[in-house]
Amino acid sequence: MMEQEAQIIIAGGGPAGIFAALCAAQLLDDILILDGNIKLCRKLSATGNGRCNITNRYISFEKYHGTNNRFVNNVLSRFSNEDLLEWFRDLGCEFKEEEKGRIFPVTNQAATIVDILLEQLELKKIRCLKNTPVASAEKRPDGKFVVRTATGGTFFSISLIIATGSPAYPQLGSTGDGFRLAESFGHTVVPPLPCLVGFEIHDKALFDLQGVQVRAAATAWQNGKMAAAVEDELMFTHYGLSGPALFDLSSLIIRDLNPDNTHLVLNFFPDRSQEEVGERIAQIWQAHPERGLANSLIGLLPKKLAQVLMRNLLHLDLSVPVGNISKNIRKKIVQVLTELRVNVKAPLSFEEAQVTSGGVSTDKIDPRTMGSQICPGLFFAGEVLDINGDCGGYNLQFAFSSGWLAALSAAGFSRGSRPENK
Repeated sequence: MMEQEAQIIIAGGGPAGIFAALCAAQLLDDILILDGNIKLCRKLSATGNGRCNITNRYISFEKYHGTNNRFVNNVLSRFSNEDLLEWFRDLGCEFKEEEKGRIFPVTNQAATIVDILLEQLELKKIRCLKNTPVASAEKRPDGKFVVRTATGGTFFSISLIIATGSPAYPQLGSTGDGFRLAESFGHTVVPPLPCLVGFEIHDKALFDLQGVQVRAAATAWQNGKMAAAVEDELMFTHYGLSGPALFDLSSLIIRDLNPDNTHLVLNFFPDRSQEEVGERIAQIWQAHPERGLANSLIGLLPKKLAQVLMRNLLHLDLSVPVGNISKNIRKKIVQVLTELRVNVKAPLSFEEAQVTSGGVSTDKIDPRTMGSQICPGLFFAGEVLDINGDCGGYNLQFAFSSGWLAALSAAGFSRGSRPENK
């Protein structure tokens, strides 16, 4: 049976855990990462469709959700988006900014970020045991943590950082084991739900739209009241709806979601009033009355989108010239394009979710240190916490920021000093 000691043990080898190890290595020499995966950073390698949307220019607490989203204010102010980008730039990585402040490496490859992190782990000689999930942890009367793994190892440390992530995307090794560890130390866990995820819908008439991508305003209605509104890209799928707009809606409504009283309303002309849309369509049709209905909106919307909505929902003959379309029918077309009601069946599962809503409650965690207020020497970082951000780089930023803060605090604790607050 293997027994080893370290000053800090980090449970989890994702971005929060690895960054914590690298930051702690500035102050300590004896750091150990325990990870259940056969490879470190598996989930990070897939993020942003393999491109790694590492952060966002417009970081603010309003982009985060949880029982206390203001918790992130202190964390992000101590290690900001600019601090993160500068850390990687110092190692030769360059970045580019895209729509809505989303920031990616110029290589367009998540592997760039992963390779830099893994290289630094090797250069700093940080011990990493892969395929070694933490099974249990406790604190002895002498103040040391005893960490036991599912592979039979026993490890001892002065500080412990739980950065195990959440159950989202389990096919890449996510398990949510950190929830059980946190509860064993007396912390409460907000029941996890899949988040940044698409929705199954009841409306089979829309399934013919599979593959169509379009920008739209999407509002969620619950019990007859508007619960949330976003504007971004969305995609129709074989099961319903996906894309950034739906992901952000899921963050806002997932905890109160009841399919029996929830529906969405989509507007494919978010920058125009319904009257303006009607006037523009009338103008085009009056100028070209001979055009068939099938191609009459190709300059305004994806052709397939307009055709399916007019055919499947309004049951119109797409071969009819627009000059023969009555004002009343045109009004119905405009209404479908600006107020398309979609009935929600259910959110997709953890297998499709990018992150989790819920996790270890922040109520008993100090945002100045990421330290437990129940168990001295215990720290948390990343998605294991009840903090989830919008789509667009917000979750990775929190992972890195909280990892940085937890590391410096844990290092200070392990050295017998109170962690410094910037």
